[in-house]
Amino acid sequence: MNKRTLTVIAAIAIVLLAILADIFFFKPTSAPSESQQASPPPQSQQTDAGQTPTTVPQGYAVDVYFSKHPDSDNDPTKTFPVKRTAPTLAVAAYAISQLIAGPTSDEAALGLYSTVRVRNDASICNNKDFKITIANGTATLQFCRTFDAIGTMSDATAQETIKATLLQFSTIKKVIILSKTGNCQFDMSGQNLCLQ
Repeated sequence: MNKRTLTVIAAIAIVLLAILADIFFFKPTSAPSESQQASPPPQSQQTDAGQTPTTVPQGYAVDVYFSKHPDSDNDPTKTFPVKRTAPTLAVAAYAISQLIAGPTSDEAALGLYSTVRVRNDASICNNKDFKITIANGTATLQFCRTFDAIGTMSDATAQETIKATLLQFSTIKKVIILSKTGNCQFDMSGQNLCLQ
């Protein structure tokens, strides 16, 4: 072989090595890195036209148990779950807030309803409607505003939907429901039997 042939072969070998090195050792700049792939998607996206940002659905699936006409009207233990997505890990508090907010208009059209309501009076918890503490398998829900009791059957359906909503969580085995004053909300005996 002459010098010219050897030079051509050497040039081809260098080009091939450069191509192989690029393929095996360098990532393309257009592909996201591993850390970029692992990061969660943004919470909102702004369009070029200045439209309202759209929220990317994220969170934790929970059920909210409502009563339903006519099934629950004579049997308050009949409760019906609907799906919600809690934005944080405070899933129990979120589920109860949704129970107080009540069903959506579409859900209400199916007969779902909630008798869990609080008055718009002074809150004992920094303007919140309620607070929840969970310890040793017991969830204690205390209303921070006056519970809007409208009758015995209504109170019974409220109690059952609260219990069903909280007992869905594996860390909760027992539910205590307290009034704004710290007494058992649905104990008409006045003996605070829910605390025993």
